[in-house]
Amino acid sequence: MHVIIVGAGIAGLSLAIALGQSRHQITILDAAHELTELGAGVQMTPQAIRYLFKWGLKDDLLAQSIIPENLHVWDGQAGNLLGSVRIKEMEAQYGAPYIVVHRAVLHAILHRHAVQAGARLLLSSDVIEYDFANGAVQLRNGKRLTADLVVAADGINSLARSQLLGSRDPGSQPTGWAAFRMTAEVSKLKADPVTSNLIDLQSRSSNWWIAPHISCMTYLIKDATMLNIVLAHRDNINTKEFTTEEYNKTVRSIFKDFEPRVQRIFDLSTSKIVNYPVYAVPPLPSWSHESGRFILIGDAAHAMAFYMSMGVSIAVEDAAALATVLDLACPSDTSSNISDKPSMVVDSKLKHALDVYEIVRKPRAEAVQEASLQGGDSSHTSHEAERSVLYEALAHSHEEIIWPLESDAVRGEYVRKCRRTGQRLGPGGITDKGTRDWCYDYDAIGAIEEYYKSSIAEHMFEATNHIDAIRE
Repeated sequence: MHVIIVGAGIAGLSLAIALGQSRHQITILDAAHELTELGAGVQMTPQAIRYLFKWGLKDDLLAQSIIPENLHVWDGQAGNLLGSVRIKEMEAQYGAPYIVVHRAVLHAILHRHAVQAGARLLLSSDVIEYDFANGAVQLRNGKRLTADLVVAADGINSLARSQLLGSRDPGSQPTGWAAFRMTAEVSKLKADPVTSNLIDLQSRSSNWWIAPHISCMTYLIKDATMLNIVLAHRDNINTKEFTTEEYNKTVRSIFKDFEPRVQRIFDLSTSKIVNYPVYAVPPLPSWSHESGRFILIGDAAHAMAFYMSMGVSIAVEDAAALATVLDLACPSDTSSNISDKPSMVVDSKLKHALDVYEIVRKPRAEAVQEASLQGGDSSHTSHEAERSVLYEALAHSHEEIIWPLESDAVRGEYVRKCRRTGQRLGPGGITDKGTRDWCYDYDAIGAIEEYYKSSIAEHMFEATNHIDAIRE
């Protein structure tokens, strides 16, 4: 089967690897003149790492990423330790590690493996129009390309999504959050008496200071030579025209009450400060076209807040799930080559595959979107009673228990509020054991296989009757 993937980001390259290794013909289109990935660090969760390892990226990822031993959570103002999550133990619990890696490093690894899997990458290939019914794209340079399936992984401001949904496209929407991002040299932090105890190069632990409405997350990147710093805050400041001096002054003002170690990190950072408002794509009416020749994946379908570090991981889940259902519907072995099949059979199989994908993936992605915002809200709550429950929960974050119990008469109302997605989600996002289990124990491939197998008999019966009716 020939698949065109629009967008050479993490979602698109991950899908190219998975489908290429299954011997499908893959063409990746990207508008950029050269393939570069901007940004700083990303955190990747175990269920996504399982798929990257399965596709053969294990050695490259482990050589160029960091597995923190712990995530320490601190009171932002008082500076006392509230709790620790034992990140190092997640590999034994969930079958793969939790890693932090520079986005450019991850992107380069994915690119290299996509090419090795046989994907053809066409740069300077800006798609300006989609022919959804016929699996075709029109490029700005005048070329028209056609495939059995077009997959748009073109990001949060997706042109494909806007053309697919028209007036029904909600576009990307502000979440009410933003984040200042900066970096600092580890050598300077290690040499300074105020910050030296935060930089344990052996454990490589991450640190998170929380307070009402604001927080400071730090973790090591670039072979532990740089500290990535993410300063979450309410999105109520327009920084588009800010000078360097204005950025520095604003950060200092917002975090003026944070403990001395955080203040010293700011002193020692010499990097440019950038502010990123956090946007999300609300739940869409559909990700696919009725023809079965087009689908959205990744941020184009479900961009989300970063408070559970799941945006990149969900994109990898998408790739694993879509590759699985396409392999089930249209295997690439020569005895069942898609080009040898009647078009009605091909369209029916692809339509069913995309239906299965959407039925399985939409509830998962939308629940994670909601949980990500809940994690941000609960971690930054200013409500005194809620904050008390959060701090109690953090004291149990290193334990193999889900706390507090929903039946807890004192804390139950707040816990039920946190768990409004219907899952066992507690306050504090991934510092909560129930939340981690729900996120990291999920099997995207297994969920697709189970639903596909349960639906295939009914689908084949309906498809056969439909084709016979057309022929008559």
